[in-house]
Formats: sequence, C-alpha cells, structure tokens
Amino acid sequence: MPKNLLWISRRVTLLFVRISWVLLTVGALFVRPALVLADPSVAEATTTPNDVKAERRWCAPELLTLPNEVCAFIPDQPSAGPRTLIIHLHGVIQPDTTSQWNQQRMAAKAGAAYGFTVIMPRGRKGIGPTGTEHWWAWPTNMDTRAKFEKALIAEWMTAKGALEQKFGAPFERTYVFGFSNGAYYATSLAMRGRIDVNGYALFAGGSGAPYHEYEGKKTKNRVPIAVAWGARDPSHDKQEELVKLLQRMRWPSISLGHAYTGHTMTDIQVAEAVGYLGAKQ
Repeated sequence: MPKNLLWISRRVTLLFVRISWVLLTVGALFVRPALVLADPSVAEATTTPNDVKAERRWCAPELLTLPNEVCAFIPDQPSAGPRTLIIHLHGVIQPDTTSQWNQQRMAAKAGAAYGFTVIMPRGRKGIGPTGTEHWWAWPTNMDTRAKFEKALIAEWMTAKGALEQKFGAPFERTYVFGFSNGAYYATSLAMRGRIDVNGYALFAGGSGAPYHEYEGKKTKNRVPIAVAWGARDPSHDKQEELVKLLQRMRWPSISLGHAYTGHTMTDIQVAEAVGYLGAKQ
C-alpha cells in the first residue's frame, strides 16, 4: 500500500477509536444513574422494616407498653407525697399515624413534673365524633358506652394492677385526666361515679349537657372536678356550661379558664388542676 494511503488509513482508524470512546463515555453518564436507581438495595433503603414498625406502633418509643396497648410513664423521681397515678384519656386520633405520640408525651411531661405515674390507654375505632367516625375515640353516648365501656375500664384497671404489683404497693391517689374527646368521656365517668378515683381534670373538653345533670343527681360519690378551658377554643362555651352545671349542683369543682388559650392542655392549667385536686384530698 502506498505510504500516503497507509497514513490516511491510520488517521481514520485513530479518529474512529476516539469517536467511539467519546460515545461510550457520554452514554455511561446516562446509563449509570438508571442502574443505580434500579438497584434493589437502594430502593429498600428508603423504607426499612423499622420505619414501617414505627408507623404502626401505638405507644411512643420511650414509653412502656402494657397489655392492650396501654402506654405507661414511670417517673425517675417519684413524688415525695402520696403515690399517684394519672389515667390519661386522649383526644380523637387518626388511624395509622403517630399523632398520638404528641398527646402521650404531653401526659408524660405532666407526670414527670410532679413525680406521678401515668397510664395512657387507647380508645376504640368506629365511635368518633362526626367527621372522625373511624378514628380512635371514646364512647360518649349511651349505646357506645354499653358496648365498650366495661372492657375499656377493665384494661385500665389491669394496667393499674400490673404497676402496683411492680412497685409492691398500691397507688394512694388516682386521677383521670381527659383531653378533648377524652375530656367529654371523662365528664360522663365523673357524673356517673363510674370508677373509683380521687378526682378529674378536664382539658379542652366536657359539656353541660342536660343528661349529665340527670346522671349526676344520682351520684353520691362526688369527687372534685377541674375544668380547664381556653377562650380561644371554638368549643369553650360547652366547658363554660359544664362549669355552671357543676356550680348549680354544688359539685366540688373549679373553673380554670384562660383568655389566650386555645384547644390545648397547658403547663399552667396542669399545675392549677394538680394543685386543686391535691388540696381537696
């Protein structure tokens, strides 16, 4: 082959190799990310079994879980006074979330502040107020009370008994704290004298419905009730009606209304409620 043709042939071959290398390099920039995204180990890393378990867990991770999904908080430094238990009833809770943890931690914070043990039982689904019928809630009418109440209270007392066995001594005082929907149900429990406790604290819930007065007139064991409400809560008028009902019935009670408080359970109201209930014993 003539030298000039051999030189041209070599230049063409070299040019072809360089073009091929460039095409392969550019192609790799597009292919590699697709391979990484298709890697099963990477896809699984976005949702681990632990994450799924956390989403379905009822009790906050730092709390003790007793049978029947009753959560418990045990203070590091128990109160120097009477050994006290709080039964905390939550508000309506949307299923398949961990929103209940906020309320559980709110209750545990109150327990830690005063050295009280706290149990936080779970309501039932399918009995919630309008718009939240399938959320976790408490039986606030006669039909649902008849269906669920006996079993619910048995769960609370079982949890209480387990903790007393653990401590080797009974609780000297037991209070029911109810928040929102839990406060409406706690009102019913209090007015009927349904369980043997030393008092109730109702936060952002409860009402002065006529049937409460009817049931309350038949109750002999009238333990003290603290009604904590906020003027910025849309339903505060119902709590104010309850205050008036209790006053009219001369039921041991206190109104803990705050002008700038909304639908919540504040540290100040907890302190006021604990102070009142403790002073009435």
